[in-house]
Amino acid sequence: MTSIKTVVFDLDGTIYQDITFHQHYLHYLVQGTKWAQWEAALVEFVDLVFAGQALHMNEFYRTTVLNPRTPGDFFSALEELRCPSLTYDQALCRRDVIYLGDGWAVVTLIGDALGLLNGERRDRVYRLARRHMEEQGMEGSVTLRQAVQELSSVYKVILMSNSPADTALEFLRQLGYHHLFPIICSSANKPYEMIEKLEEIDPMIFAEPQRVLSIGDHAFNDLMPIKQKGGRTVWLNPFPNIQRAECDLELATLDDLAGYLNDLTNQAVLRS
Repeated sequence: MTSIKTVVFDLDGTIYQDITFHQHYLHYLVQGTKWAQWEAALVEFVDLVFAGQALHMNEFYRTTVLNPRTPGDFFSALEELRCPSLTYDQALCRRDVIYLGDGWAVVTLIGDALGLLNGERRDRVYRLARRHMEEQGMEGSVTLRQAVQELSSVYKVILMSNSPADTALEFLRQLGYHHLFPIICSSANKPYEMIEKLEEIDPMIFAEPQRVLSIGDHAFNDLMPIKQKGGRTVWLNPFPNIQRAECDLELATLDDLAGYLNDLTNQAVLRS
């Protein structure tokens, strides 16, 4: 098998995992709206999604505004928004769908369906949830930090995030990762501009696509663009009971990821 040359990391959900963030996101989403009394029901529903008992993770859903009378009506209507199977190329041409590739996508589908993410409110709710996470205290994985440091000595390592630069850099600082990644691409607009931005960083990156490895938790954003180019993929998935995404390797935890990165580093050292 051809050796890896470049490793591309996603940020949130990949080098940091939080499977309870939806609780405070949904609080800020409905706070001060007519849906405020639904907060507990919404949190419970998302818990069911993460448990594989509602909606279908790693599927596409139409985005539209609903006007339900009860939480039960709302959840039933969300189920009906599931799209027929779409190819990657078809999905790229559709701006009226969302891929439930991670927890953020699930709460975004809910927010859009309730009409609560219009205009600047989308960014405001996101930033409030982020601030709450920071105030609660976030700690990076020492084991993962060391693994990435050692990996960077033998491979080209790139961090790509859809978050704006200020948000991404503050997130890294909170985790103690602020000097960890040699190359950072923020506002990456994955998946739509992922390939283009990687080629801006390294025009020859896909001369040998099989030597590019993408690691992420959102298959549509992080993995499919690289898979389409002929690269390799590692999927971070903390939810054992959801529908699987297509990938070359699935890992569950940050410790799993650190162990895998250490193996990659050791392989490179042995070849040198």
